Amino acid sequence: MSIAARGFFYVQQVEQQARRVLDECLQGEGLTAGQYMALSLVVHHEPVSSADLARRARMTAQSMGEFIRTLEAKGLVEKRVDAGSRRSLALTSTTVGRKLLVRSDAKVNEAERLFFDCLSGEENAHLRLLLSRLRKLRTPQ
Repeated sequence: MSIAARGFFYVQQVEQQARRVLDECLQGEGLTAGQYMALSLVVHHEPVSSADLARRARMTAQSMGEFIRTLEAKGLVEKRVDAGSRRSLALTSTTVGRKLLVRSDAKVNEAERLFFDCLSGEENAHLRLLLSRLRKLRTPQ
């Protein structure tokens, strides 16, 4: 099988294409695709630890930490002492962060609509089902 016909190759190309589209649509808001993902996770799961965000995003704690530091520097999220465990810090969004996410969501919705416009409604639903199934797979060791 040639590399061009491998499923992994197609997935990688589509992922790179999707990231470019996201980065372009979010550029006006001053966010990258990764920062948008991290901000969205904070808003939808707050108060939340950085470690929990990393698990949800399936990335290293160090990588998530970089996103969080950037969002914190921009005043979009803040760390607070976790009421349940005075030893750990929980992330919460700021008013500015929540407003930015609403604007960004609208832009991402439109970019996603255009990105998947080449698929019928049925194909789009099927693709989402398949991607959801693949996402649940454990990575081979």
